Amino acid sequence: MRIPWLIANAVLLILFGAGTYQQIVNQKNTNLVMEEVYQNISRSRKLTQETNRHLAPLAETATVMQEMNQQLSDTKKRLNHMNEKIGRVNASEQKIITGLDELNGYTKNVYEGLGEISSQNKEIKQLSQTISEQSNRENRSLLDLSKLTRQSIQELNQLNKKLAWLGLLP
Repeated sequence: MRIPWLIANAVLLILFGAGTYQQIVNQKNTNLVMEEVYQNISRSRKLTQETNRHLAPLAETATVMQEMNQQLSDTKKRLNHMNEKIGRVNASEQKIITGLDELNGYTKNVYEGLGEISSQNKEIKQLSQTISEQSNRENRSLLDLSKLTRQSIQELNQLNKKLAWLGLLP
């Protein structure tokens, strides 16, 4: 019975040795993989540092662009505010234009009225000239009549003086 026991122990020892050997091989492979992972992590760390170094200006650029975006946003707000004011100015100008159009209409009516008045003034002027000429003729006639009346009065005064002796008669 010793032989089967020895064979079983030998098989177990071989299995244990083979398992240990396989474990050692696996651990060696794992160690190689871990070494490679470590080297990759080291390279990755260096690449990350290099990337960060190269990205630092981009971070500054991003900060500057963020400030620019804020300034652009502020500019947009100012432009919108300015556009609102321009809209109000435009509305005021439209009211002014409407008022000027109305004023032009009134001015046109006044101009037409002045044209009518001018036409009537021409007629009145002609009538005035005619009346003035007639008044001048009448004035000359009245002056002539006045002279004749004075002459008549003088002649009547002379006649009265000549006939005054008749007043002495009873």
